[in-house]
Amino acid sequence: MSDSGVTRRRRPVSLRTRVALATAIGALIIVGTLGAFLSLAIERNNLNQLDRQLLTASRLVSLNLDVIEDNLGRFGDVGAFGATIRRDGTLVASTPTEVPEEPVGYRTITLDEGEYRMLVASAGPPDGADSVTISVAAPTSTTRTVTRTQQRRVWLTGLVAIAAASVLGWLFGGRAVRPLARLTGQVGATPPEIDDSPTGARESDELKHAIRGMLDRISEAQRETTAALETARGFAASAAHELRTPLTVMRTDLEVLGSGRLGTDERGEVLQDLLRSQVRVENTLQALENLAAGDLHRGPGEPLDVLDVADEAAADAARRHPEVSVEVVGDQQVPMVGWASGIRLALDNAIANAAKHGQAHRITIAARRSADTVTVTVDDDGVGVDPAERVQVFERFARGSSAHRPGSGLGLALVAQTAELHGGRAYFTDSPLGGARLVIEFGA
Repeated sequence: MSDSGVTRRRRPVSLRTRVALATAIGALIIVGTLGAFLSLAIERNNLNQLDRQLLTASRLVSLNLDVIEDNLGRFGDVGAFGATIRRDGTLVASTPTEVPEEPVGYRTITLDEGEYRMLVASAGPPDGADSVTISVAAPTSTTRTVTRTQQRRVWLTGLVAIAAASVLGWLFGGRAVRPLARLTGQVGATPPEIDDSPTGARESDELKHAIRGMLDRISEAQRETTAALETARGFAASAAHELRTPLTVMRTDLEVLGSGRLGTDERGEVLQDLLRSQVRVENTLQALENLAAGDLHRGPGEPLDVLDVADEAAADAARRHPEVSVEVVGDQQVPMVGWASGIRLALDNAIANAAKHGQAHRITIAARRSADTVTVTVDDDGVGVDPAERVQVFERFARGSSAHRPGSGLGLALVAQTAELHGGRAYFTDSPLGGARLVIEFGA
């Protein structure tokens, strides 16, 4: 921890360095294993070579036993090559370095002069009368020195190989991580620009696709958040715009009532005006709530029959508008996947618009399905919609010049919104009944 009390975070190791370290560790394991194996093999090979020399010496002594037996004491010095001849366990002749009596075979012994490699062999005399053993021994110091030198060369070569592997790992690691470095630069750009060209590394391509998918999801979430904020702002602005007038009227009426200077008939008129303003506020709030629900709707659709929804809307319209005849044409099912409550809301508003503002007495609803579109038509015998206003009337708070009753101007906006949510559109044409034809298209 530093003097300021702030812990310094260690700088992370680069991927290139990790590749080099991994290469070095891999080379270390391989070199270590091979080095240990070669070191043991060299030691064993040199020892076997010394054993072969001892075997050759014992055979020479055996072949020239009579001559060597008389002159063996003259060979070598103490601490040098040693040979000893015994008959029936009795010492007959020996070099200055005497080899102790041991069973037949190879072994390593320690004498006062140092460590020796020893071979005891059995050799019968020419007449075969006595049991003769020949013991030969040679110092292991020379062999040990040669072995250590060879082993040192093996380990030195291994260290050079590890260093070379590390350097190559660093060099080739840079090339290996180059796609990731390029991808990092693309992601770090503002805005991120990730190209579709393959990088040559499967992992890098998979990471690129994963990052692109993540960025797409983030962008979609940002768009949804922005849309939600715009919806909230629009809802607040729409509510303030539409409710300001009736609330002002209601406040004026309440002030007039509070003055106490009105007669019975005048009080009744003011109360009726208050009731109408209250109903207008209630209807506007309901329409705004439905509109906001449509703006925020992101749920999956459900299988439905459009004619069933139309039948429900027609039955409800018979209670709300008893003076209007509403008929659903068609006996075939018109299936689709969609937002059932939204479609019902659109049909309710279409019927209400024709009945209230179009002064219709007869309304006919029909639906048909093509390959990928469901088309619903709502025909009426009312006053129709001016061709110059057939686009404008679908805007929020827009009302046609032919409207005969006050309203919020949100009914047809709800119809258009529902069509757009289903990948379609809404528009007006002339009706064969003499009024207006509202066409609502839904993506099936």
